[in-house]
Amino acid sequence: MTGKRRALSYDVLQVRDITGPRTIARLWCAQCGDTLDITLNSAHHADGVERMARAKGWDCDKNRPRRTICPDCKARPSPPIKPAAPNPIKPNIRKEMPMTTPTVRPATPDERMRIRHKLDEVFDDSKGMYLDGFSDQRVAEDLKLPRKMIEQIREAAYGPIRTDPEIDQLRTDIAALIAQASSLANRLAEVEKRYQPR
Repeated sequence: MTGKRRALSYDVLQVRDITGPRTIARLWCAQCGDTLDITLNSAHHADGVERMARAKGWDCDKNRPRRTICPDCKARPSPPIKPAAPNPIKPNIRKEMPMTTPTVRPATPDERMRIRHKLDEVFDDSKGMYLDGFSDQRVAEDLKLPRKMIEQIREAAYGPIRTDPEIDQLRTDIAALIAQASSLANRLAEVEKRYQPR
């Protein structure tokens, strides 16, 4: 099984000097770049290199080059840590977004024809209002088209609605209440007939 091996914090080199060729482990100080050469025997081991470097006063971690530090750099005081400047709190000002009306795609000729036929059935152009509780929204739901499209075609064909839709709804509600009251009055009259002495 072969896996990735972690790089060591030193290099193994072959050097020649007056004593002949030899194998060394060269460590570099992470702060100043100074080097330390440790002569290796034929069966070198990473823990042995780390141990020999510590014996010479170096801080060494065989797997992390940034933690290899020479004795001179260890003796220097570390620079003081400056407190971070407080971040001024910026007010969160929301930019006003311009109001835009969604654009409606133009109606196809077939959709125009369907809308006009439906409006002919449910819109009274002489009064300028819908009949029987219809509205732009209800026509749009019946035809499964956008309400804005219905409104545009209705205004182009018949003009704006001349009565307030809320007033029309109130009129419809009042008519329903009157019909309900009439029905209740009839039921009351029937009950009174049953319980009158003969």
